[in-house]
Order: sequence, then C-alpha cells, then structure tokens
Amino acid sequence: MLSSACSDSSNKQYTTYLKKWLCFCKVKNILVSKPDLNDVLEFLSGLFEEGLGYSAINTARSALSLILDPIEGFAVGKHPTIVRLLKGIANSRPPHARYETIWDAGVVLTLFKSWGKNSQLSLKNLTLKLVGLLALTTAQRVQTLSKIRLSNVKGSETKVILIDSRLKTTNVLKPLLTLTLSPFKQNPNLCVLNCLNEYLQRTAALRNNEDQLLISYSSPHLAICSQTISRWLKSLLEQANVDVSVYKAHSFRHASTSKASLNGVDVNVIFSKAGWAKGSTMFAKFYNRPIDNSYKFMESVLKS
Repeated sequence: MLSSACSDSSNKQYTTYLKKWLCFCKVKNILVSKPDLNDVLEFLSGLFEEGLGYSAINTARSALSLILDPIEGFAVGKHPTIVRLLKGIANSRPPHARYETIWDAGVVLTLFKSWGKNSQLSLKNLTLKLVGLLALTTAQRVQTLSKIRLSNVKGSETKVILIDSRLKTTNVLKPLLTLTLSPFKQNPNLCVLNCLNEYLQRTAALRNNEDQLLISYSSPHLAICSQTISRWLKSLLEQANVDVSVYKAHSFRHASTSKASLNGVDVNVIFSKAGWAKGSTMFAKFYNRPIDNSYKFMESVLKS
C-alpha cells in the first residue's frame, strides 16, 4: 500500500536508494527497518561523499521515510537533525539547472518543413513529427504523451485531451490534466491537429483496438512506452543538428516554454500549459533559458 501512494517514476527512483540502504545495513549489520539516527545520518552523508547532489539525497530521504520506523518520535524524513543535514547539503551542493542555454524550437520546425506534406510522409516520419509537435505545443513530459488515449481525445476543430492516468505530478488536490490542441492556420504543415488527424487516419487499420494514441511505426504496431518516445525525440534532435550529448528528450519542455516566454506569452499561461502551479519558481529556476542561436551563425558562414 505504501508503494501505491507514489507514482511509478517515484517508485523506480526509490528502488535505487532502497537497494543502497539494504547493502549499507548488511555491511553495518543494522536492522533494516529500525536503525538509529546516526545510522541514517551516516548513510545520507555517504551518498553526499559519493558525489550525489541535494535532489538525489532528498529522494533517498523520502525512500527511507517509506520503510523506516519513526526515530525519537519523528518520521525519518522530518527528524530535525536530518532536516538540518539536508539543508547543509543544499547549501554545499545546491540543485542547479541542467542547461545554461536551450536550443531554438525553430530548428525542429525547420526540419519538419523540409519533410514536406503530412500525406507524403512515411509512417515513421509522421509519427516522429506528431510526437515532436505534441512535445512543443503542449510543453508536457514524455510520460504524459505516453498516457494519451484515443477514447479521451474529444472535439474536431479544436481537440481537448483528458489525461486520466496517473502521472508524476498526480495528487488528490490537483484536477486531472487537460490538453488543448488548437489549429495553426498560418502554416497547416506545422499544425499539430493536421498531423494528428493524418496519423489517426493512417494508423486506424493497424491498431487492433489499441486505445493508446502512440503506437510503434513498425509491425506489429503495439503501444509504446515513455522510453520509446524519448528515443524518438532524441532522434529528432539529432536530425535537427542539436547536440544530443548535451540535450536530452526532456529539453523539448525547456525549448517550448522558453520560446513562448521569449515571444511574450504571459507567464501564467505558460504555467498553465506546462502544469506548474501559479507562483511556482520551477520555470524561472530550471526551464526559462536563453535560446542558443549559434547554429544560425555557423549556417550563415557556411552558406555559399
């Protein structure tokens, strides 16, 4: 029951540190669920000495809080001494943004323009284009895109998608996530709705009653997982000549929100689209990044 209180992604993260805890207890000959305070402090300090940052160690603290008995009347994660230790770690090795700059969303859109009309694309390129446009126009995580179900896609001129599956950010106080896809009449070839409609038409006979929106472009065309979507997004970055040794699939979220901010979109609209609470500091701290346009300089130099 304890594990069911956490999202699947959190459980995966916790497993890593719980395995480390089990090894620690075995070496120290400690009862796994009933250590003393010094044991927990030594374990968390050891993670810091291994080079882990605040975020990882805080995850370890949360994992231990799930399985350990209270210490001195406090839940492990809320014990004053452990709280002070985490504050010290945050000061010594504070969390930092993954990226100093972010690639321009225009490079991926330029790639899509070079592919031609949706009706002329292979199923592979049509799938990649749809995933890329969804990532850019919704600013959602890969996990969210993997949870879109056909039965929850409503509307025609504008489509509204209800995400009723459990997500990383799901909680009882938060309403279910709703995505809205609107037409982009200035350039139908970059319209996510046009791409979606072509994709639905092209995959209708391949689905075998599969309700998940995104399926494999290769036979037997099964529903795909979030890791596959990450690989597809990384493939798009490679094809757009973005450095994938630096930028990962999740950077689509950074590129989307940073581009919207640069173009003057109200920050509250950005928060709403991306799923951040009003007043959240997440965007300012970790996502809103200067757009790197160095590729334009290189292109201008190399043009004949």
